[in-house]
Amino acid sequence: MIKRIDIENFGSFRNFKWQDSLRDSGHNIVEFKKLNIIYGRNYSGKTTLSRIIRGLETGKLPEGYENPSFIVSTKSGTVNQSQIPDQNHVIRVYNKDFVDDHLSFLRGKDGNITPFAIIGKENKVIEKSISEKETALGAVEHKTGLLYSYYLETETLEQKKREKKIQEDSLEGKLFKKANQAPDGIKHNTLFKDANYDIRKIRVDIDSIRLRSIGLISENEKFQYELFLRDTPLPEIKERLSFSPKLFSLSEAASEICARKIHPTRPIRDLLNDALLQAWVKSGIPFHKDKRETCAFCEHPLPVDIWVKLDGHFNSASKDLETEIQAQINLIQTEYEGLDQIFTISKREFYSILQKDFEEWEKSFQAEVATYKTALDVLMNSLQARLTDIFTSQSIPEHAENSSAIIEKLTIGNELIEKNNEKSKTLEGEQNDIRSVLRLNEVAKFIQDINLEEAEQIIKNLDNEIKEIEIRCGELNSKIKTLEGEIQSLRMQLRDEKKGADKVNEYLNHYFGHGGLKLEMCEDRESSIYKFEVMRGASPAYNLSEGECSLVAFCYFLAKLGDENSIGRKIIIYIDDPVSSLDSNHIFFVFNLIESLIARPKEDNEGNLILDSNSQPIYFYEQLFISTHNLEFLGFLKRLSLPKNEYEHFLVVLKQNGSMLELMPKYLRDYITEYIYLFSEIYTCSDPGNIATQYQSFYNFGNNLRRFLEAFLFFKYPDVTVNSAQQKKRIQWFCKNDPVTHPLVQRLINEFSHSSGLLERNSQPIDSMEISKLAIFVLRKIKDGDEKQFSHFLVSIDKPDPFSPGQV
Repeated sequence: MIKRIDIENFGSFRNFKWQDSLRDSGHNIVEFKKLNIIYGRNYSGKTTLSRIIRGLETGKLPEGYENPSFIVSTKSGTVNQSQIPDQNHVIRVYNKDFVDDHLSFLRGKDGNITPFAIIGKENKVIEKSISEKETALGAVEHKTGLLYSYYLETETLEQKKREKKIQEDSLEGKLFKKANQAPDGIKHNTLFKDANYDIRKIRVDIDSIRLRSIGLISENEKFQYELFLRDTPLPEIKERLSFSPKLFSLSEAASEICARKIHPTRPIRDLLNDALLQAWVKSGIPFHKDKRETCAFCEHPLPVDIWVKLDGHFNSASKDLETEIQAQINLIQTEYEGLDQIFTISKREFYSILQKDFEEWEKSFQAEVATYKTALDVLMNSLQARLTDIFTSQSIPEHAENSSAIIEKLTIGNELIEKNNEKSKTLEGEQNDIRSVLRLNEVAKFIQDINLEEAEQIIKNLDNEIKEIEIRCGELNSKIKTLEGEIQSLRMQLRDEKKGADKVNEYLNHYFGHGGLKLEMCEDRESSIYKFEVMRGASPAYNLSEGECSLVAFCYFLAKLGDENSIGRKIIIYIDDPVSSLDSNHIFFVFNLIESLIARPKEDNEGNLILDSNSQPIYFYEQLFISTHNLEFLGFLKRLSLPKNEYEHFLVVLKQNGSMLELMPKYLRDYITEYIYLFSEIYTCSDPGNIATQYQSFYNFGNNLRRFLEAFLFFKYPDVTVNSAQQKKRIQWFCKNDPVTHPLVQRLINEFSHSSGLLERNSQPIDSMEISKLAIFVLRKIKDGDEKQFSHFLVSIDKPDPFSPGQV
């Protein structure tokens, strides 16, 4: 079904947007329904609409339309001017173009009438076979057969496609957001320095992560990497760690010294037995010898032989050993100082990525240094003990000997320095590599956070379902095409062109009683091709009247709805102005024909309604459009069989900026008389502001006013002695001989209603103020003459009194 039409440029339509014009009182968009009745004055744009729909049927647009542009929205999608014909619908349009294409004979005797075939003589076997195949084919609206199964599968297919698109769009949105969106997208992260990062690159990264099975790095690694990216080139560390351990030789020397045995020349027993006393005495010698004669401690006189005794006890051997021990202690102290001078670099001199390695190395190196110093302490303490008790030999306790470990740690430290210095040369490249690692880690975390694998699996599952449904749809469609082909082939066996002519004649005779005109089959002797001819009696009927042409053309169209290309199919029918040039009787018969053959719900042989599976009446058409300019015909259409809640009335109007569709006003929809319509047009012109949106009303004001006053004044002054040609006399009475208004009414009616001989008047712009003043005058006269009648006029068009205080 057709739902809407947007027309950017076609015929009299310019920039017409459905959603801007077609809204109900609740501001909801109103769409075409199953049955659509369209009214519009001549040249308002009715035929233009029918030509768009016929373009969907034939795939061709009329010549002379420059840059046509329109979009027709249907239940199955949209169709624009470059996508016609519409393959999803069976459309049949009756308009002037249809007549020109199929009944050119009506326009001139050199034309012809296209023959068509409908179901011919009965053939029970073939008809039964067709019926069986049509039953198997079924119908969507009846929820039966292959067509309904295909419909359900296609609905499921579209639903799965929508679900897949929702999942794909959701995933695409997440990928785009992670890749591009500020401020958190990778593109905008200054750490990664990739201003061109986009959704394509994140897909490449995802593939790379999966191919190389890249996992997440630890938070500590991430922190170290981020620190490294902030590094700038560092100065070269020129120093090298250097130290030659002497622990082994110092230990050997100290062991030998501490174990060496010496004896005093003349020992003093008390001193030998008391090492502390001996040390105390020895330490006092430098303070007394050759310096004082009394004891500095007790102040008693020193014995005369004290120095001879002490020299005998502290002999040269002990002095030499003391000197040697002190020398050894000095060597150990130098070793201490050498250890302290090894470490002159700090971790700040290293790149952040190596600082942890440096810290670990420093810790292990200091541990070895501590062990080394502990060994030196053992040697030092042993030598100090021997120095204190010079005559007693000592053995050095067990201690570690880690000289090789010290050398190994120094080698590792120097390698770390070399590595750091080398990194200055490769810093930029390594930082780019680290950026790649961190970016891939960011993407890997994103994969984990959104559960990418599950999201992709959902899409994959939907894709598999779609493929399976497409296979089923293909199989069903193949069966449907086969059945349709078989039905078409069987119908071809029943086709009979003569029946087409007979059906036209049936309509002409039965509905119009026009026995004088008929269609006959005749053979073109030159081409041996059969064609239709319009006959009046036994002779070809040339020079048909406009009314006769309309009758024949419309009967032909209705009969053609039963041809082999249309019968049994759901059809969108568009009938444009079928009552052109017809009198009142024939207008009614055209309505009766439409009601009987198209609009009325289908009935069985007993006159009962045929209902679908939802207990709703079944109609001959899928969708029906009827447009007209004739108010009398519009009134008949009120009696048309209307599908419940599935019909709408529209109005085509021509405004200054082009034609447009509107919802039909209530007064025109519910009280369809020309009399009321003409009153509404005069009312519209009473407001000069309406010219911007109701230009056609002002343009037709003279003609509308003439026709309204003819009817209004005839009923007011039905004096048969006054000739109708003297209508101006009635107008004079209506105006009550007003010397200003009466001539103005006469002039406006004559000049705007009859343009012949007044070309200069037609070339001038319309004076909206002059027209509005006259419209106000006419409304005032009606009100003054019969206020109750005037109020009912207003009620009929649902408008307020223009003379009430709130409106003036």
